[in-house]
Amino acid sequence: MLRTLFIGLLAAACGTAAAAGPQKFTVDGRIDGLQPGDTIRFETIQLPRWQYLPGFDIVVKRPGRFRYKGTLEHDQYYMMTYHPKTGKVRKNGRAGKPVIITPGDRIPVAGTADEIYYSAWGGGVYSDPELAEVLRVEDSLEQVRGSYLRRYAELMEQKDTLAARECGKKFNLFYDDNRAAVDRVRTLNRNYRKNHPDGTLYLLVEEIPGLSYTPVDKARATFDTYSEALRESYFGQLYARYMEAMARLAVGQPGPDFTVTTVDGRTLTKADFRGKYLLMYHWGMCPGSIAIDRYVRELYDEYHAQGFEVMGLTQSIDVIRKVYESLPADRPTPASGTDDIRPVLARMVEHPWIEVELETDHPENQALTEAYVIQGLPFFVFLGPDGKILAREFHQAFQDAVRILNRELGGGKDE
Repeated sequence: MLRTLFIGLLAAACGTAAAAGPQKFTVDGRIDGLQPGDTIRFETIQLPRWQYLPGFDIVVKRPGRFRYKGTLEHDQYYMMTYHPKTGKVRKNGRAGKPVIITPGDRIPVAGTADEIYYSAWGGGVYSDPELAEVLRVEDSLEQVRGSYLRRYAELMEQKDTLAARECGKKFNLFYDDNRAAVDRVRTLNRNYRKNHPDGTLYLLVEEIPGLSYTPVDKARATFDTYSEALRESYFGQLYARYMEAMARLAVGQPGPDFTVTTVDGRTLTKADFRGKYLLMYHWGMCPGSIAIDRYVRELYDEYHAQGFEVMGLTQSIDVIRKVYESLPADRPTPASGTDDIRPVLARMVEHPWIEVELETDHPENQALTEAYVIQGLPFFVFLGPDGKILAREFHQAFQDAVRILNRELGGGKDE
């Protein structure tokens, strides 16, 4: 039902904003290394779920230059990707460059083909020097991290697995090893928000995907701080509709009904968990899952016999199993949050609870994640014995589940 609602709210927002009529915009690129015949593709990003729809293509005619003139009926969010006529895009840690273009914009783009997803953008929302500095520092940090991924791939091609693993370690632990730089990015972002109390289009667009787990009261309070022009804009209307849709998944609301097919072929519905506490755990090979997985296991072991169930949701257990089997058994493989990821993956592929794979020919499994708007990893939805939502978020939802189970099934013991 929520999937239909998302489509409806997007259509409603488009219909409302279209009345202003189309306006021209220009994108003017100076990217060293581009060759005639290369293609720069812009796909529209459909928020809140980051779905891509066709936008426009720019075919490069002159070395290092491109220009595109188009029209827009409202502000638009694009994913820019590079498709060279020959060869492949140089690995750099990103799959594309998300950009905001508004009607009337003249957008200059400067950079290199090798690092095109870290190009500097100007004009429109990017003409704000404070935002430009935020993005410049973010891009610089990500460029360094991406260099380790690129070097990892090169070393693997050279079959220098020892050096490749060292680069892989630096990539995985990059944020842990560069806390000062990470803190600087956070400070710049915090100051940018503080210095724009009425909001900006950039902040508005950045907030929309996070509404899937932001408490409704907090989302409304943030929206109320935005200027009237932002609230009435295309993305402002989208924010408002999505925020109200997410109110149906707030704590205390009845969880939507669902049916799933488990990895061992069972068909389960929400009704099968009536009278029990159910923790939906969306997990995978991300640093967050690696760090929290053992605590989920401990919680399950402690309270399963008393009416607590865990339902794991992951794309493909077989893929994770193959990664586990490919790792060396005679030496550790460090990753973010652990000195050796191999035993972590070993426990993951042998979870004792109900497992549901999403990359299957069972569309009902994916429908569950859509009904509860489960996005990101690790993500938790905690249902009470009456089927109502008790918690729904990332790590905080797990902590809420621990607190509730300790109180209700653990005799009120310390959390």
